[in-house]
Amino acid sequence: MWTPRPALHVHVILYSPLNRCYARADSTVGRVWVDAPVPCLGECGFLLHFQDGCYHLETSTHFFLSHLDRLASQPSSQTAFHMQVRPGGLVALSDGEGGMLYAQGPRLLLALGSNPHRGEEWFILQRCPAWVSLRSKTRKFLSVIYDVEIYAASEHLTPMSLFQFESENGSPILQLRSANGFYLAQRRHRTVVANGYHLESDTFFRMHWNCGRIILQSPNGRFLGIAPNSLLIANASIPGPNEEFGIRLANRPFLALRGRYGYVGTSPEHDLMQCNMDQPSCIHLLPCRQGIYHFQAQCGSFWSITSFGTFRPWGKFALNFCIELQGSNLLTVLAPNGFYMRSDRSGTLLADSEDITKECIWEF
Repeated sequence: MWTPRPALHVHVILYSPLNRCYARADSTVGRVWVDAPVPCLGECGFLLHFQDGCYHLETSTHFFLSHLDRLASQPSSQTAFHMQVRPGGLVALSDGEGGMLYAQGPRLLLALGSNPHRGEEWFILQRCPAWVSLRSKTRKFLSVIYDVEIYAASEHLTPMSLFQFESENGSPILQLRSANGFYLAQRRHRTVVANGYHLESDTFFRMHWNCGRIILQSPNGRFLGIAPNSLLIANASIPGPNEEFGIRLANRPFLALRGRYGYVGTSPEHDLMQCNMDQPSCIHLLPCRQGIYHFQAQCGSFWSITSFGTFRPWGKFALNFCIELQGSNLLTVLAPNGFYMRSDRSGTLLADSEDITKECIWEF
């Protein structure tokens, strides 16, 4: 019997067309609900593991969806699901004994049942999108206020401080979509507001990077900055500190990196990090400064780097890694030794590239 295996990256989200919401894991009660209108939080992301012809869904807090309606701490036969597929990315998950996974009850609990109606069991399996937060030089979050206006005035992160990072792979052109569903757009008097539409010319910004901080250039050639009244505007002809924004991944507590030859992970046969694995090892992100992270293995130890530019996952001290986004789901990593991290044909993960090459681009 043939078993379908999606070709997309293992970090996914599940969207219910019937309920028009995304699945969201709630680790506080050990349940999964289908109630998120926008997948801007980390708990909407799942790792899709394939093992022995079945699938296991791991939450962002490393629990597993189970047949028993509660999250399990370890993968087992009770967390194994069979997958059915339809055109358009539609999937349905079952226990192989007649039970189907679908949203049930008034709170839309994701659980096994035997009587789904109107296609309740079908979900659209999508790559997990990248949502980010942006901070000004005064460390205030950019937030959508009064429906469309954008101010750098909030010291606290809220859903209206989150933006979906949309960029064609390999292109420096960026669109930022707010949680209200609209895109940032440059309007009259050089103001930038969140009322743009997809593919509208005023919503395209050119991104530049400076040591993990992002600079955004508007369609009129001006650079985005913060006015004295904290309003976001496109005013400067030459970028300075006021036009640099700290950027942080908002819905990614960890990374699962895939390069040209496979996923980044550990192997029992090697003591060095590998880049040709079939399944990834999670890299937990500990934010240090804007754009700078410490890489931590799932066991709690830190990534260390050797004098040869190779990596081991059991270091005692945290090192600084600089992440720069290169597309909607692409990034580069500047390692502590000053070189870009890249994949190698040998399967060993290396940090020895002065320039960004195809081997330096990582899907996440």
